[in-house]
Amino acid sequence: MKKNLKKIVFSLMALSLIFLAACSSDSTGDGDTNASSSGDKLTIKMANQVDANNFLNLGYEHFKKTIEEKTDNVAVEIYNGGTLATSDESVVDLLKNGTIQLSTSSAYGIANSLDIKAFNLFDVPFLFDSRDQYYEFLNGEYGDLLKKEVADKSNLYLLGFIDLGYYSLLNGKKLVEDPSDLSGLKIRSSAADLHLSALKAMQANPTPMAYSEVFTGLQQGTIDGVSTTTPLIYGDRFYEVNKYFTATNHVLLLHGILVDKKLYDGLDEETKTALDETIDSYVEEAKNLVTDAESKAIQGFKDAGVEVVELSDEQREIFKEATNKVAEENMDAIGQENYDLAIKLLSEMK
Repeated sequence: MKKNLKKIVFSLMALSLIFLAACSSDSTGDGDTNASSSGDKLTIKMANQVDANNFLNLGYEHFKKTIEEKTDNVAVEIYNGGTLATSDESVVDLLKNGTIQLSTSSAYGIANSLDIKAFNLFDVPFLFDSRDQYYEFLNGEYGDLLKKEVADKSNLYLLGFIDLGYYSLLNGKKLVEDPSDLSGLKIRSSAADLHLSALKAMQANPTPMAYSEVFTGLQQGTIDGVSTTTPLIYGDRFYEVNKYFTATNHVLLLHGILVDKKLYDGLDEETKTALDETIDSYVEEAKNLVTDAESKAIQGFKDAGVEVVELSDEQREIFKEATNKVAEENMDAIGQENYDLAIKLLSEMK
């Protein structure tokens, strides 16, 4: 019996050594994520707050399809509909703690989570004359400044920029053609200081509320309306419960593309190149998706019986004049040096 017991023990020890040796040969030894060198699939997790058919998520799907076609060692998992992220700030926090590896977040989400004032500039109403000017601005000195600040202040890299469309107004009470028409209306806003200030300047009563609660809030009358981008108003079907839409186009909503530094730095050159090329493709696709979504939204509103106001140049100027003190009132949040640089760069582009 003792001899049999010894044989069993020796056999188990031998098997353990073989197993440990096999594990050791598969390890990279440094703990970094390097899909190519380890021979394993690298999983990139992404998260957003919108539903599967929303144009933002369709952009994520484009990213997934493109990177998986370019590589055989990368897989992408997308968590949409707020299943992981319930706010723009939470997207950044999930990236910081490694729960997800790549996603986009708004200017105010990045500003709040990483304490980078330069992002708050993009919430200044009527700052850009056009979408083309916006991208030209971001592809220059100011965009480089944002990328450096993200890299310096966090464990993330900022790889590029997209937009989620122009901010507009939807409400369930009355037609809005002038800031005075908003007087007393409870309009849902993000908690961003400049968003709140802009709505106050337009005479509305800004009401911060989680994005995931907006539809119910509109339905139950907790809020009278919502201020967010035209494609989001349409894509998330807020118009089903509110029937007055005004295309104020007062802010173009920036979203920055963020990635985990450890993941990015751990990629071999071939995979890194594929990722960079995929980001470029994603940016172009996102532009197409958002402009298409804006056009479809306006027509969709009309088809659904929503009363649509597209401001004339004169009407737009009245809204612009009403909000012309918002930047000055929030200069501490923006940073005077950031604002001065932006105005200088924009003046050189005209």
